[in-house]
Amino acid sequence: MPRPRKPASVKIPNKREGKNFRDEALARLKEKFESENEGEVFDTEGEPIITPRLKSADGGIPRILEALRAHDDDDARAFIALYDSLSKIDRKFLSLEEISVAAGIGSLRLGEIAQSAMILHGQLTSKLLLSSTLSKVVATSLEQAQKPRGIADREMMLKAGGVLPVPKGAQIAIQTNVTNERAETKQLPESAEPVYLDADQRLRAIHEAVEGNQRRLPAPKSEPVEIGGQIDRMQAQVAEVITHQEKDD
Repeated sequence: MPRPRKPASVKIPNKREGKNFRDEALARLKEKFESENEGEVFDTEGEPIITPRLKSADGGIPRILEALRAHDDDDARAFIALYDSLSKIDRKFLSLEEISVAAGIGSLRLGEIAQSAMILHGQLTSKLLLSSTLSKVVATSLEQAQKPRGIADREMMLKAGGVLPVPKGAQIAIQTNVTNERAETKQLPESAEPVYLDADQRLRAIHEAVEGNQRRLPAPKSEPVEIGGQIDRMQAQVAEVITHQEKDD
């Protein structure tokens, strides 16, 4: 019976080897930057850290890179060109902040173009998904509309086909009624040029129009009755009736 093979030993790099890979990758990035930008010094000290924010996006860094590749921006193209030119090992040990500095845009600019790229990428993806599935949605709605309980689908499809009228949105009509005298005084001749009023003049015109249209209560037809005198007469009449009743008793 053959003996089971021992699993192949996997060499796990220690911290010292990882540090060496990191230093070598950073040295290659620095050399590449200084060779393409004469007189400039590659310095990443004090650069804002944006990698955690980019990782929090839906899809993480791979989704950000996908959006940047489709983004029509010079800074995005410069970053992607440098990122793709690096080896997988260098990309593993280098940060996005360091690559953005080597690309000549910086980390803050990388965050800005990443945000705009994600917005455009999401809008384009949504439109493509809607366009590609619209025919299926219409076919499903038509199928449901032919069923006895498909009242909502039938109504929607008939409106889409122009058989049923589509209600218009709410409309607000503002009408100002002006008296004839005011209309005659405000009317301009046909040959006159239009008059442009400032804010104070417009407010004053609106105030005058509202005052002219206020409804007032009609004046009373007869003189008002004095309540005090009427009550006194009623008391006297009641007293007289009571006196007559006592005498009759």
